[in-house]
Amino acid sequence: MNYLTYKEIKPLLLSALSGLLLTLTFPEYNLEIFAWIAWIPLFLAMENTTPQRAALLGFVTGMVFYNWGLSWINNTLINYGNLHWVLSFAVLGLLSAFLSFFIALFCYFLRRVCGENSIQFFLLAPVLWTSLEYLRSTHSEYGFSWLGLGYSQFQTLPVIQLAEWTGVYGISWLILLVNSGLYLSWRCWREQKQNPFELKDGWRILSVTLFVFSLWLVYGTQFLKETLSSATDRPHIKVGLVQGNVEQFMKWNPIYQNQVIEKYKDLTLKAAKESPALIIWPETATPFYFEESKTETEMMRNLAREIKLPIIFGSPHREKINGEQVYFNSAYLLSSSGETLSRYDKSHLVPFGEFVPFRKILFFIEKLVVMIGDFGRGTEATVMETAGNKAGVSICYEMIFPDLIRQAVKNGANFLVNITNDAWFGKSAASYQHMSMGALRAVENRVPIIRAANTGISGTIEATGKLRDETDLFVKDFRITLIAPASEKKTFYSLNGDVFSWICLLATGLIAIAARRGKNEL
Repeated sequence: MNYLTYKEIKPLLLSALSGLLLTLTFPEYNLEIFAWIAWIPLFLAMENTTPQRAALLGFVTGMVFYNWGLSWINNTLINYGNLHWVLSFAVLGLLSAFLSFFIALFCYFLRRVCGENSIQFFLLAPVLWTSLEYLRSTHSEYGFSWLGLGYSQFQTLPVIQLAEWTGVYGISWLILLVNSGLYLSWRCWREQKQNPFELKDGWRILSVTLFVFSLWLVYGTQFLKETLSSATDRPHIKVGLVQGNVEQFMKWNPIYQNQVIEKYKDLTLKAAKESPALIIWPETATPFYFEESKTETEMMRNLAREIKLPIIFGSPHREKINGEQVYFNSAYLLSSSGETLSRYDKSHLVPFGEFVPFRKILFFIEKLVVMIGDFGRGTEATVMETAGNKAGVSICYEMIFPDLIRQAVKNGANFLVNITNDAWFGKSAASYQHMSMGALRAVENRVPIIRAANTGISGTIEATGKLRDETDLFVKDFRITLIAPASEKKTFYSLNGDVFSWICLLATGLIAIAARRGKNEL
């Protein structure tokens, strides 16, 4: 019987270590400092190996990282999707394998194009990873930016400030640059005895790495100060966030309908005593179809009249389109006199929650929202005028898509509202991961974000990315929070989107072509 030797198993252990370190950088662990060295064990494992072997090692890193970081999916599928635990782990495994494919592709091309060339490696690694992360995260039906590398730094405010130019993908680029620079510098010093020129390259790479990182921090710190100063000088508005903490089994059970309504009504009346300019309820907070269920709809209108405040709330609605009943996950704005002023229909739906992707293949999976068929999709980034300002509304999962969120700001929104129901996640890291991604949306667009979640986390994200006034998970609560809606000036990212990512895509191609030509000339 043949056993693997330590020399053979060492690269696999190093790859798994990278996956472990990447996991620890994200909520709930929040050891974000590990992000700056997390790729180094994988780079060590890839030394003197073939591109195919490098791809395998990258896949190992991804499977450790994503299976652990997304383990909350099992809780969701088993407890709310009624899926057998074996099938649940199979779904998690498939998703992890899909995401790991991008790390494998990264390692394959890095090894194939660069070989042992340190300078090419240093130039290619950051732009290649940024390109791949952008491609897997783009605003399409199956785009998925969860656990994108840049999100790991949501608490390191000076680092994330340049996202107003580069988007979150610029933070990912910087992290890979630092990882590559530190690894290559050490490798050059280690190999200087065999090749004296390696020492020169090592100092050159380290100098560039430290210079770029230092410059990034200097500008980030300056932007942070300017944003704080600007927000202090602007008028503030007070907003009430209502967190009903309604269990999933109660939401659409007629037995509990009155109980759910009274819970939200009670919290709203308490919040109204603090004299906010606006009240916000979570996603699908109403256990009825607003504007269709007459008694309950009139109750909502009367509540707005009673407190004399506008209310933004989530409710499903349905309408006939081309003779077919279509359901939408929507957000409504009621005026202080109870009139319906605006409605936003969710445009980016949650796979397995609001539609089943690849239904013919995954025939054994039903949606988590079992009351209806697949949802319809909204077509525009609606801006709601309320409290003397303009609100861009997103629902749940939509907050993880940078290009989608910026559309409302581009259309004139000067603050953002995210309503969500994270009850599906249970008491897991997912709710914290979801909230943390909002920090980058706030910085990208330089607008505050207020978030109302059914079971938490509700709270505020300042234009600097700082989180505050957060609620605990699975408690009935409300928050009164102050925000400073943005001025009319829009960020480069809000106006132009992912230009930085497209530059990385172009740079990846140019570096690969140049490296290939260089090899052919030898």
